Amino acid sequence: MKLSKLCGLLLLVLTSIRLSAQESQFVKTDSWEALIAKAKKENKLVFIDSYFVGCHPCKEMDDEVFPIPEVMKFMKENFVSVKIDFMVEELGKALQLKYAVTGFPTFLILDGKGQLISRFSGYQEADVFQKLLREAILKSKKGEVLAGFSPSIQVAHPDLYTAMFKARQPMKAEALAAHLDQTRDALAEPAAIPFLVIRSVNKTWDDYFLNHYALFEEKYGKELIWGKRTAIMNGRLKALGNSRNDDHFNAFLTEVKPLFSEKDWAYAKVDLAEAYYYNIHKDHKAFFRYAAEHYNDDDNKIRYLSMYLNGPTVDAEEKELFVKWMEKVVNMDASYSVLAAATRLMLAQNDKEAAKKYAEWGLIKARLLKKDGTYFQNAL
Repeated sequence: MKLSKLCGLLLLVLTSIRLSAQESQFVKTDSWEALIAKAKKENKLVFIDSYFVGCHPCKEMDDEVFPIPEVMKFMKENFVSVKIDFMVEELGKALQLKYAVTGFPTFLILDGKGQLISRFSGYQEADVFQKLLREAILKSKKGEVLAGFSPSIQVAHPDLYTAMFKARQPMKAEALAAHLDQTRDALAEPAAIPFLVIRSVNKTWDDYFLNHYALFEEKYGKELIWGKRTAIMNGRLKALGNSRNDDHFNAFLTEVKPLFSEKDWAYAKVDLAEAYYYNIHKDHKAFFRYAAEHYNDDDNKIRYLSMYLNGPTVDAEEKELFVKWMEKVVNMDASYSVLAAATRLMLAQNDKEAAKKYAEWGLIKARLLKKDGTYFQNAL
């Protein structure tokens, strides 16, 4: 009788495991052509989760986001989804080269013709993740694609670029500059991808990139190129000198502002202030004052900069300035991690009312994301 019950229980467990595997929204593939054909046949988009074993944010997506029933259902209905190890699988290595994937996880969304619609990277909380998926679907319906990328997986990139992935040899700015000088077509895919991957080439080609930024973004997407523009700008900020000079910084902002769209400028000027005040001159208070005056909705800065507020050189004034900035940025739509950071900081500041507000928002977010809300509950 006991043996019968044990066998029955074992069968139930094995069946449950099989069903869980069957319920996954991801399918297996090692063929690019077969993947695109399947999406076209089913009138769905392709979703590629690029990962590698040992990638912490990749595992967080696997544990916290992909298994949520609403996420799984939405992906099944709208995408042919695959997970590809970009470090091991041959298809992954080819896609890493084609799409210049250097951070993980990176998510690629393509249509049934193999045209790239959208790309985004890093851990995404479930609500933001679904928002990004919906935006890609809407772009597809409008016929919007990142047309700089060809549908073919094979691209005639220069050897200096392919060696970066295949032989782990870093590209040299001088060699790339010589290649660009020869081809003279930095907007075409074979030259554009290595050009976008390297942060700075020389002043001539950096200026070319800045002056053609809008066109590069239209063809290759903001996610790939925003960091390049930031790196060029940061390099020029360092050239302003070793001493902090607000007049020089403001003149720099006036000079570069025309290179940004109005929407981008709201974020770029705070990024530049962070680079100049916080990173280059280590004047955290000056940055927090600037950020509070010119704030935007980028709560990720709140998340990672809050981690440095417990250092031995941080005084009460610095924390107060940070809080003034944080209060303007953080709202109930902020991420789970940001709301946790805000709650912790206000508890440390002994501001119980503010801590309660953030904790209440955190509980709502935890329920929405189906995450543990114990910390927020205890904070109340």
